Amino acid sequence: MGTQIKSKNSSRWFLNILILFFCVSQLHSQIFRLLSPSLSDSTVEYSGLASNGITAIVSQGQNILWFATGRGLSKTEDFGETFKSYLPATGGLPKGGISAIDVRDSVIWIAAVFDSSLLQGELQTGGGLAYSKDYGKSWHFVSQPIDENTDTVSDWYGNRVRFLPVTTPIMNTTWDISISDRWVYITSWAGGLRRTADWGKTWERVPLPSDDEEFLECGPVDYVIDPRDPPLGNHNHKGFSVLTYGDTIWVGTAGGINLGIVNEEGCISWRRITAQNGGISGNWVVDIERQVYNGKTIIWAATLPAEGPNEYRALSKTEDGGLTWTTTLEGPWCYNIVASDSIVYACTDEGLYKSIDGENWAKFGYIVDTEKNEAIFSEKVYAALVDKRENPPALWVGTGDGLAKTNDDGTTWNIMRAFQPAKKNGKMRIYAYPNPFAPNFHNRIGDEGHVRIQYFLEKPSNVQLEVFNFAMELVYKGDNHFIATAGDHSESWNGKDNNGNPVANGVYFCRLNIKTGVQNSYYWTKVIVIK
Repeated sequence: MGTQIKSKNSSRWFLNILILFFCVSQLHSQIFRLLSPSLSDSTVEYSGLASNGITAIVSQGQNILWFATGRGLSKTEDFGETFKSYLPATGGLPKGGISAIDVRDSVIWIAAVFDSSLLQGELQTGGGLAYSKDYGKSWHFVSQPIDENTDTVSDWYGNRVRFLPVTTPIMNTTWDISISDRWVYITSWAGGLRRTADWGKTWERVPLPSDDEEFLECGPVDYVIDPRDPPLGNHNHKGFSVLTYGDTIWVGTAGGINLGIVNEEGCISWRRITAQNGGISGNWVVDIERQVYNGKTIIWAATLPAEGPNEYRALSKTEDGGLTWTTTLEGPWCYNIVASDSIVYACTDEGLYKSIDGENWAKFGYIVDTEKNEAIFSEKVYAALVDKRENPPALWVGTGDGLAKTNDDGTTWNIMRAFQPAKKNGKMRIYAYPNPFAPNFHNRIGDEGHVRIQYFLEKPSNVQLEVFNFAMELVYKGDNHFIATAGDHSESWNGKDNNGNPVANGVYFCRLNIKTGVQNSYYWTKVIVIK
């Protein structure tokens, strides 16, 4: 059942913001889908990764890694040997895929997004937030911050500031969280910038400059804080990214970068930086990262075109606290930026880039786990993390097709994925996924799509995949190769015959030949190919 709009004001706001929000929906629609693991009881915590769509990775304490996925929250406490996940909308957790995450000491905050079915189609909806004070041992749910129809004015340090009430969680989606000494800040697409000092019991709406203003001092505000599209509202009131440290706060919106200085009372004075006045590449700012190395601080921003002329995709950076900006890595769509000492990583739609000087970039090759005979079938990289708690340090990479880790700068990879076990109740079965399989859409890398055939090995074995059409004619025969480890594995097929030609639509039968010692075993499954 779809979520309903609550008021006439909300309906007008909804119609005005719908077009621009469509771009955000397209950015995340394949990642944030509310799917439930196959559980037969009411367990909140279960084994394994929640999803293969990994959008954020953070470390906490001595051995915890958290993963924001399209099916909820996952973690490892042994650097990837085992994983645990939390069922969404249970045990104090929000509903949906995890859209934002931040940690500080023993505290962790998360936010979630899910789809609502309306007449306009599937629209993303804020699923709320949750926090834990004890490294994730217990959780407390916080509803998505919304306003009452009468919440048109707020006191901002002795000044009455007018706000457009945001009375629905639809498109009021939280995309970033930053924990400071005094507040927890969140940026939401319709909800703008908000903060709480009482663990989400109350939220304070924070005013930002309008689209026509470069500065907003701590004082009176003579316009309405309004996330609707111009001319009714302001792109700069649509929040997307936030970074805080000390008395400094950086906020990325659909209208530029906002640099704020927080005074002792908590009031904030702002300077707004745009592609038109400050040298950044674009006014849609989807991520902000701080790099501190050798006494120098660099602020990085993933800046994309919004609506202004001559805007383009790039990384924008400043080395003087926002006074001047330069751009680098032009072209790719960057989702996240990760800094580790002198090295910067950019997670983009073209793959993972690395720079040792902030100017020259090298792209990692395709991620292949040669030991498991696995590969990541996705060029898009959404998240990364350098974990120095391991020796040598580990580079973690999150994609739309699983999680990967390397301890040797990409020479070798360990791929970890979510899947249904092929062995159940002591019996092995094989299955194909996704099924039906659309080669022009599913698991694409380069110019090819891929379907996986999942299976289980009791012992190291030789494995070979064959594919037959409905007439039982052999159309594909894979290489006979040796798998050195027992456990769950998968073979892949690109939907082509042995001559490299795409097969026709229809039903195909997959036969997996497993030879263990002198014993041969054959397992069958079918896959439907559609174009």
